[in-house]
Amino acid sequence: MDENELNSLIVKMKQGDRESFNKIFRRYYAPLVRFCVRFVADGDMAAEIVQDLFVKLWSGREKLAFNTSFESYMLRSVRNSAITYINKERAHAETNMAIYTDESDANDPSETLQSNNLEVSYRKILATMPEKRREVFLASRFEGLKYAEIGEKLGLSTKTVEAHMSAAIKQLKEGLKEYL
Repeated sequence: MDENELNSLIVKMKQGDRESFNKIFRRYYAPLVRFCVRFVADGDMAAEIVQDLFVKLWSGREKLAFNTSFESYMLRSVRNSAITYINKERAHAETNMAIYTDESDANDPSETLQSNNLEVSYRKILATMPEKRREVFLASRFEGLKYAEIGEKLGLSTKTVEAHMSAAIKQLKEGLKEYL
């Protein structure tokens, strides 16, 4: 499908032409699912994410506007949706892990308060970290990636990843010293 044909299909789709939408769907669905699998590592979830994206595309077709090519727009949308899904899953897993591994004495309110304060402090420190430092730290600690893998994922050298990790750990130690 060349760019002129794609642009024509997009214009028709914006006007409510289902066949134009179906042609766009058939052309881009499978490649977008393959792209999404690289992020979520689950074919069924990748398919669901891409299907949701196409539902949003159809329902918002009249307002559809993008500054880049349609393909770039769709790839960026899939990537953003995949990242949102990953973050929700990670938060859900962390919450479940915290519930199942909570060994504190539920009858001791001061211990519960101390634990809650530690968690709040930890999250505040993470939120104040520069974005790359936080990304490096989370990739290492929560995704279990090695420094070289993090560097490849974020487009950084291994030395830069090491520097970010060192700074993140130092920042956490400083901010949490009253709990250590």
